[in-house]
Formats: sequence, C-alpha cells, structure tokens
Amino acid sequence: MRARWVESARVGAVVGAVACAAALLAQAPRTLRDGVFSAAQAQRGQRVFTSICVDCHEMTDFVGPGAYLDKHEGRTLWVMFDFVRSNMPDNDPSSLDPADYAAVIAYIFSAYGLPAGAADMPMDREALESIVITRPPPSGG
Repeated sequence: MRARWVESARVGAVVGAVACAAALLAQAPRTLRDGVFSAAQAQRGQRVFTSICVDCHEMTDFVGPGAYLDKHEGRTLWVMFDFVRSNMPDNDPSSLDPADYAAVIAYIFSAYGLPAGAADMPMDREALESIVITRPPPSGG
C-alpha cells in the first residue's frame, strides 16, 4: 500500500513540475525574432510604404543604427502599432486601414532583418502587448 502511495506521489510531483514549466513558458513574452508577421504581409506593407510613407520617411529612419527600432528595443509592439496608427500619415493621421498599418510595420521588421512567420501580425492590443521589440539575431546566429 505504501509503495502505491509513494509512486502516486512521484507521478503527481512530475505532473506538477511539467505543468509549472509549461505555465512559465506560456508566460514568456514573444519577441520580433519569433516570426510575428508573414512574408505576404511584409510585401503588402512594402507597397503601402512606397506609395505613402516615402513622402516623409526613408527606411533608414527605422532600421539604421540608432534609428527607431534600436531606440524602442524592449517596448511592446502595441506601443509602436498604436503610435503609427494614431499619428501616421502625418498629413492625415489614422486614415489607413489597421491592416495597412500592420503591413507597413511588418515590412519595416522585414527590412530590419527579422524573420517572417506563418501568420500575419495581429492587430489587437492584447496580442501586441505580448510581443517585445527586439533586434534581429546577430549575423550567423
């Protein structure tokens, strides 16, 4: 009887440890290195960027050394999305479809050297607050 109890306690401890590890992994924030946009979304963003954004911006404003993404590393993607959506284009803020804003941001990330994933970048606050802005991985890594 005691052997069954000890074995049950061991199994319970292992199951508990696995559940705790899974919970910790689920809470870990995603970063831009996790493929949070699709290649197709970035291509759509390139079209919007070259037709609207280039009137005021160059890509180096965002991806060059010391540029926007370097200065905002560690912030959530929601901060960037909300700013861009609320303030751009400068001559007509909030005039684009939210999907266009997300596509432009995806294009910027692609130009920065960040990997695309299978799905489009989400546009809802909760999802974007769980994604952290990061630099691309070092070359060769």
